[in-house]
Amino acid sequence: MFKSVVVLAAIAASASAFAPSSRPFGVKSSLSAEDWAPAEGMKWEEKDWESKLDKLQKEAEERLDDKIDDLMRNIATSGAKEE
Repeated sequence: MFKSVVVLAAIAASASAFAPSSRPFGVKSSLSAEDWAPAEGMKWEEKDWESKLDKLQKEAEERLDDKIDDLMRNIATSGAKEE
């Protein structure tokens, strides 16, 4: 019985960790895109992240292909057979 009560209390305590917290009085957190502006003296620049990601992906694929080739050569030289 005592064990059941302890388990139930532990479940209730862990569930309270996921409960939403109350917001402090008077705090406003809505910031729309129209209201936002870069800091004074700073300039907003659009960066082309997609081309950088594509370049990184191609480099990673080339490294992976090189590693696969290296492993296949090691298999060939060691005499291990593929299943």
